[in-house]
Amino acid sequence: MNKYSILALLIFFTLISCKKDRARENAAPSDFTTCNCSLKNDEGGAAGAGEYLKANIIGVQVCADIKGNFGNSFDNMFMYGLIKRPSGDTYYDNVHMIRYTSDGKYMMAIFMENTHLLTKKFPYELPRSNPEFCEIGSFQLENQQKITPNMCSTCPDNYWHYYGSFFPTQLRFTADKFENGFFEGRFEGTISTGSGKNAMVRDGRFRIRLAMINSDVVVP
Repeated sequence: MNKYSILALLIFFTLISCKKDRARENAAPSDFTTCNCSLKNDEGGAAGAGEYLKANIIGVQVCADIKGNFGNSFDNMFMYGLIKRPSGDTYYDNVHMIRYTSDGKYMMAIFMENTHLLTKKFPYELPRSNPEFCEIGSFQLENQQKITPNMCSTCPDNYWHYYGSFFPTQLRFTADKFENGFFEGRFEGTISTGSGKNAMVRDGRFRIRLAMINSDVVVP
């Protein structure tokens, strides 16, 4: 799945505000395959190692610690700057954290907007009562063996690609620290497919070294 497809998914889920209620069912453990972090990339490894997204998905331990072939730091990006308009400047930032399992079956990703990471006191949570303006985030778990050219993540025939926002009814997100470029935290809650299949996420954790990119956007 290329970066443009992932961006399209992110934009779609950011803009969507509601969808039809569908019959809910629970995922089965057989839907997932255990995948542990590789030894060389586990905590306590060599300098630069230990980058991952991992979680217990309905009792199955899944760890994604392999980078994709995106280039330009797309899979571990912290892009921030000003949106410059004639009416005034507005701060923005985008965080991408994307990793694949070693067997290539799953992609795990966290996308966030307007985190204000450079000004935060840690730890902090989402959701919370005083978020930044338009501060949003989501977790995605995609079965790469089920990717199709006409894939629609919210369509009723999507039984394999899971999504959850950091909102009270779905996922809770905790940012523990951002030190020496490494962003670390936790998440847990419920993720769902377009078909309405739910999966419980427990002990979700991430540790990704973000590439800092300062880039202003000029809007005529």
